[in-house]
Amino acid sequence: MITETPLFERLFKQKNTRFEAILALSVLALGLVLSIIGFSELQAISKERLYLETEKYARAQVEQIQTKLNISLDSLKNVASLHSTTGEISKSQLAEFIATDTQYHDGTLGLAWVARVSDEQKEQFEKDVQEQEDLSFHIHEVTAHGLPVSASGKQEYFPIRSLFPSSVGELSLGLNMASIPSRLKVINNAKKSQQTAITQRLSIFNKDQHLLGFQAFHPIFTGDEPWQKQLVGFVVGVYDFSALFSGSFEQENSQLTIALYDGNSTSQQLLYASSDEINTVNDIKFNKNDHWTFPIVVADKQWLLAVFPQTSLAGSAQTWWPYIGLLAGSLITLLLTVYLFISLVKSRQVSELSTDLAGTTTQLEVQRQLKAEADRANLAKSQLLRAASHDLRQPLHTIGLLTGLLKDSTDQKEQQHLTHRITQAVDGMNTMFGALLDISLLESGSLQAKASHFYLQTVLEKLIIEFEIQAKQKELKLDLVNTSTCVFTDPSLLEQILRNFLSNAIRYTKQGKVVIGCRRINDAVRICVIDTGIGMSAESQTKLFDEFYRDEQARQLSDKGLGLGLSIVAKTVDVLGLNSGFKSQLSKGSTFYVDVPYGDEQWVKEPMAEVDVLASLHKNIWLIEDDEDTRFGMEQLLNHWGCTVTAIASGTELDVVLQQSPTPPDKIVADYQLINETGISLVQQIQDHFQTTIPTLVVTGTTNAHVSDEVETANGELMIKPVKSSDLYLWLSR
Repeated sequence: MITETPLFERLFKQKNTRFEAILALSVLALGLVLSIIGFSELQAISKERLYLETEKYARAQVEQIQTKLNISLDSLKNVASLHSTTGEISKSQLAEFIATDTQYHDGTLGLAWVARVSDEQKEQFEKDVQEQEDLSFHIHEVTAHGLPVSASGKQEYFPIRSLFPSSVGELSLGLNMASIPSRLKVINNAKKSQQTAITQRLSIFNKDQHLLGFQAFHPIFTGDEPWQKQLVGFVVGVYDFSALFSGSFEQENSQLTIALYDGNSTSQQLLYASSDEINTVNDIKFNKNDHWTFPIVVADKQWLLAVFPQTSLAGSAQTWWPYIGLLAGSLITLLLTVYLFISLVKSRQVSELSTDLAGTTTQLEVQRQLKAEADRANLAKSQLLRAASHDLRQPLHTIGLLTGLLKDSTDQKEQQHLTHRITQAVDGMNTMFGALLDISLLESGSLQAKASHFYLQTVLEKLIIEFEIQAKQKELKLDLVNTSTCVFTDPSLLEQILRNFLSNAIRYTKQGKVVIGCRRINDAVRICVIDTGIGMSAESQTKLFDEFYRDEQARQLSDKGLGLGLSIVAKTVDVLGLNSGFKSQLSKGSTFYVDVPYGDEQWVKEPMAEVDVLASLHKNIWLIEDDEDTRFGMEQLLNHWGCTVTAIASGTELDVVLQQSPTPPDKIVADYQLINETGISLVQQIQDHFQTTIPTLVVTGTTNAHVSDEVETANGELMIKPVKSSDLYLWLSR
């Protein structure tokens, strides 16, 4: 009897087929292993691709939400335009607006018009509304027990004048919004910024529904100019979080979980969550799952939206079963290998694309930073020009008065006296201009305050001389309380602070006197400027240090100034690290003070002795200056001092002078910035020609650090324009 042997057993027992069978099984096993490896890679790639697509979808939905919020808040501005057209916003207008516009904005529950009413206007305002619309209207507040009570005893009220629908959550006609502390804070923010401001998360009970949402307050002002603007009220919108997000993430609702929270406050309140598993912000922070966080800007606040993807590929995982059926041959294995290779290439391309996008994002961020720096630089320039316009008027005014007196004077002693005072005023303007430039550099962090030990009496006497003529013209008594105190700070910047105090004191004092002096307090000296002027109201005192602010009484008394003086004082005090303040009573006068630390008398530098500028110098001076008027003035001054002057305006003229001059000059005075070259380059050409180092003074109007470095490298000395003749004479006489 012949027994049938199974085929599988025969393949391995027969020598001629054993190798082929083992090889075939090996190829099959290899194909199976490669298929499993390929499938694993495909699964990872698919998951990564799904993750990127989900992030793209989430980002698009966030942009849609941001747009939706912007449109909803912009509708408040459209309602505000009704007030500018008709002077009022009625309930019928709100109803018509909602019917034609707001109904397309998801999440808008209602709109209200909140008027600003003073205590004097309250009774008449209630009568007007009762006659026009509602006999039961009255301005009221709600107690902690939810009972309405009549509002009274306030300087101003913010009642709801019109409301549609008639009841939205806690809102009702006549409700004083300022009586609710959280709303009062938002009202003040909107009033101060003159922009829309929103509340924190609110519980809204609307039509037997408990909703979570927020309110937005958009202020309405009258007047076009900033100083003319008067707040007349607010357009208030009520919004529902759930409705705002109901139209988003619907397509991928089963794959995305979202949570919204406030990113401004330290408590970071949870505003909305699509999952019951998220109840607090900590549930987001301590969630171990990957998620994205997107910022959403809403009026004056920033919200953060956390999006949790569920990138499970459970459904796609079943696609690996067909691959098992294709493992029978080497061709399928090859195709799977090729497919795996292509997938890896695609994965690499996606990675490179992500890298390129990251690089582009970095470049955009750098550009934004550069733009922000440029904007800050432009703002600093504008502030510097405004400050210069304000502070340079005082010494210029003094020079004009003294020049008029000098013109009409016939007495030689009086002329010398007036000339001396004009020189002091010019020095004061030079010091002040340098101080203004220093403030610009200090704010940018490029310059340090030049603190030194000095006697306070020197600064006070200089200011008295500068202001005594103006005081006499107004028939005011200007007194100085002498002092021997030594202080330690930057004398130029301190002088600028006191100059602003004195300027305002004289300007706003009709009669009486102005006194400047100091007294000791603990470890500092308090320098005070006291006047008997118009004083200030309590409201004006809160805005005193704002740029361009001048109260009504000050504008009526004097039209001079831009309202920048005290804002400059505030910045200067911060730069110097000093303490300043004021006391004022309306119609009785003001006291402004600044506290300065004590100095050490042993470190006080002795004042430089006056130089006899008429003494002849007898030196050969080469003058490099391209401006004709400046060159002429310098030539006359140097000739007056007995110098032989060779004037050079350009490199071309220098070549001619070098050919005709066998000997080098004693000294060189050069302007730094010429038309097509620098004075340093011409000085270097002169020194190379004579093969010697010649003492050089470079004069410039710029304070850039690179100019100072360039002059120092050339072994020269630097003076900043305007240069005093006494300083120039001292340098030449050395």
